Amino acid sequence: MRHYFCLKRNGICVIVREKERSGNVRKSIWHQKVEALYHRLPPAHPRFQEVKKELAKCNAGLEGEKRLLYFLSEINESYRILHDIRLPSANGTTHVQIDTIVICPSIIFLFEVKHISGTLLFNRYTNQMTRNDQVFGDPITQVQRQEHFFAEWLPKPMPVLSVVVLSHPQAKVEFQPVDSPDRAYVLYPTDIRQRMEEKINGLPAMLTKKETFEFAKRLAAAHKPFDQDIFHVFHIQPSDLLPGIHCPKCGTLTVIKVKRHWECSRCQLLSKTAPIQALHDYTLLVGTAITNQQLRRFLNVESRSVSEKLLKKCREDSIGTTKGFVHMMKKPSS
Repeated sequence: MRHYFCLKRNGICVIVREKERSGNVRKSIWHQKVEALYHRLPPAHPRFQEVKKELAKCNAGLEGEKRLLYFLSEINESYRILHDIRLPSANGTTHVQIDTIVICPSIIFLFEVKHISGTLLFNRYTNQMTRNDQVFGDPITQVQRQEHFFAEWLPKPMPVLSVVVLSHPQAKVEFQPVDSPDRAYVLYPTDIRQRMEEKINGLPAMLTKKETFEFAKRLAAAHKPFDQDIFHVFHIQPSDLLPGIHCPKCGTLTVIKVKRHWECSRCQLLSKTAPIQALHDYTLLVGTAITNQQLRRFLNVESRSVSEKLLKKCREDSIGTTKGFVHMMKKPSS
């Protein structure tokens, strides 16, 4: 069995093969924000269904990337993986998001993962991907753009292969026309090992082991996370959020302080991490600067001393004095 560990480079995972360590695919900042908003938005809110749909999209993407990583473990090759990386163009005016980059000494693979079920029709006349009457953006055009964009980041001329991975086990592919050469871009996860080994075999090494690592490190350092103001995106006000501490077991905002413990008043679960997660939700949704009063309102906690203890435990810094005292939390990362 092959193993991995996850190096954090500027907030993204650099998955490196090594014995007796394992890595995972982490939620992006945007995914964490959407999840936090979903749990704090009333179901009757006019934007709730939109947020729910976005969360389902984020969860599907994460599941697809986990499946991709599982099948990448079958490859008998030394490589580095960058997961969920967003790179700026040379002039800094635009960015390209790439789900997974696999850097081998002889070739680089760019993977775009689509975790969508059903029969997917790739129409090469209209450059669209459809499922019944539902129209999606064309992932083939997307990976072609990524490959062109990525060329400016190469440390030296070397092969780059772009691949669309249909990770859902219930996905079926059709093409129009049926003999389109663009079929070569689309793979199921079970086909990844064969395709990669076919491309790797016989190619000379273009990068040394050190150069491979340094290139991955440089890309990770250039990563610019997608981190929009979620209130602006969904046209929501901070006052729309439900206060309280989320129970990790029953899913309600019913965790309260009972003597020395944090306990869910509904299912009686004891949780040390629930209030910390609630504070993390605040930093995701509102910001890293918070006062004692703001935290008490957000957590629905009356005791100033209880909230102060939590803030002192979690804060990274503080500014101001007395009534102007502000706690600075650590900026969330993926």
